[in-house]
Amino acid sequence: MQPQSQNIVRKAEERSELELLYEENARLVKINREAFDYIRSKVNCLLEVVGTKSLRPEELDNHSLIEFDPIGIVAQTFQHILENLQGTNQRLHFAHNEIQTIFETVGAALLVLDPQGKVVSYNQKIRDLMLGGDVEILGKSCKDYVCRKGADNDRCIFECVMKSHREQNLYDWDLDGRSFDVIGRPMFDEAGNITHVVMAYHDVSARRDAQSSLLQSLNETQEANAKIHGILRSAADGILVTDSSDNIVLINRRAEELIGYCLSNHDSASQGSSTHIDQIPHNELVQLLRQAPQREQETFTEDLTFEPTGHSSCICQVRVTVIKSLENRFNGCVMLLHDVTEQRTIDRMKNEFVSTAAHELRTPLATIIGYTDLMMMKNDFSAEQKSEFLQQIQKKAERLGDIVSNLLDISRIESGEVVSLELKPHRLDQLCEEVIKNFQLQTSDHNFILEFPQPSGVTVAFDRFAMMQILENLLSNAVKYSPEGGEIRISCRLENGTCLLAVSDQGIGMTSEQVVRIYDKFYRADATNTAISGTGLGMTIVKHLVEAQSGQVNITSSLGKGTTVTITLSAHLADYSPVNS
Repeated sequence: MQPQSQNIVRKAEERSELELLYEENARLVKINREAFDYIRSKVNCLLEVVGTKSLRPEELDNHSLIEFDPIGIVAQTFQHILENLQGTNQRLHFAHNEIQTIFETVGAALLVLDPQGKVVSYNQKIRDLMLGGDVEILGKSCKDYVCRKGADNDRCIFECVMKSHREQNLYDWDLDGRSFDVIGRPMFDEAGNITHVVMAYHDVSARRDAQSSLLQSLNETQEANAKIHGILRSAADGILVTDSSDNIVLINRRAEELIGYCLSNHDSASQGSSTHIDQIPHNELVQLLRQAPQREQETFTEDLTFEPTGHSSCICQVRVTVIKSLENRFNGCVMLLHDVTEQRTIDRMKNEFVSTAAHELRTPLATIIGYTDLMMMKNDFSAEQKSEFLQQIQKKAERLGDIVSNLLDISRIESGEVVSLELKPHRLDQLCEEVIKNFQLQTSDHNFILEFPQPSGVTVAFDRFAMMQILENLLSNAVKYSPEGGEIRISCRLENGTCLLAVSDQGIGMTSEQVVRIYDKFYRADATNTAISGTGLGMTIVKHLVEAQSGQVNITSSLGKGTTVTITLSAHLADYSPVNS
């Protein structure tokens, strides 16, 4: 073959191979482009999944895409995501367990409902407090098992939550003897629709019982305090209590009156601060309280004089009791102020009476003994002398009899012994004449005047012996306290069916204060050493005997002008009946 032909054949072969290479190259370029497009599309998908923007060719060419290795980066990112998801799942599981533990151990009974009122979840407290047995209520209506179909929709918390879309509360809801405070709270989705309602039931039965007991105790305490304050207000004795710092913590009205200090009106009391005993306007009382902690006796008494505002002075027995703690520390004092004015006055009068009675008894006894001894020693007295001696002995013996009789009468009165009186109709004027005659035999220094309105006299129902004793006491006082030659008038008048018998004298008279006390036992208007003798019992006996006969005694007197004692008795015989006293 010719060289030229060979060249042509070779060139044709070379051209054919080159074309084949071009074709292969085009095919490879196409495959490479498709591979890059596929890689880029898948990388963009992965980037979209992880939340990153797609890669544009102008931002990252194909060659750089391969060198950048986005698939490796995305794979590593997914690895991190998976690790984070695993940690998140672990935390969610822990949180779930934690919430479940709280759900089961919380003090309230919890119930989760869907919008139809079906039970989604509940804790053990619901079962313990409301179900009362092994009952399964998941998916069942709340009303069938909790409210037991007995709840009014207006008071059903679930219905109220569904209507209002807000949290609702109900207090003191009763179920099977238990009381609950109920809270209903809605749970919402992203659209704002209620997905669940959580019901919390707090058992307040114990609290309600405690409140009832506390209220009862409070009422009892208030009643006790009211009784204590009532006792303190009505107590006749003054009461004052101090603490360990000598502050007044309690004082009743009577103590305030005696001391002349009102705690409630004091500035410090109104401001809530303490009132110290130094503010008490009674120095002796303050000293007594100050000395209390140093006293050996826990209780001691002392008489103190008080001058209440607007009242006369009085004597009080102050009884102080020291309060001590278990450790024997001083905790304050309780002071009782007991008015003993009358008692001390009676004691004084009794002492005076003992002295007077001894003197009264000694004088006639001395006379009796003297005349008796005289008659026993000598026997040469004339008949006239012996008669005079015997008269004196008899007179003094009668005086002794009067004193003893008065003492016995007052003793019976004091002991409450019943004295029987026999009321019969008697001529009052005749009895007065008889008593006056006896006094005229004893004294000729007084002028007795008897005034009765009717010539036939006055007949009145009375006890003769008692009326005689009354008249003798009244005339005895008139004679004692009238001047020699003075006039003693006994007058009688009838007035509105009553008989008024009056005994008047022109003696020394009495003040109004003395008249008020004239009926007191052992009281004598003049108790000095130079006073007229007497026991101070006469008017006490007169008043008792007159009142025992349903009568009354009235005394009018003026100092230096005399005294009139008026006795009022019934003048109607038809009204007469025996009286016991």
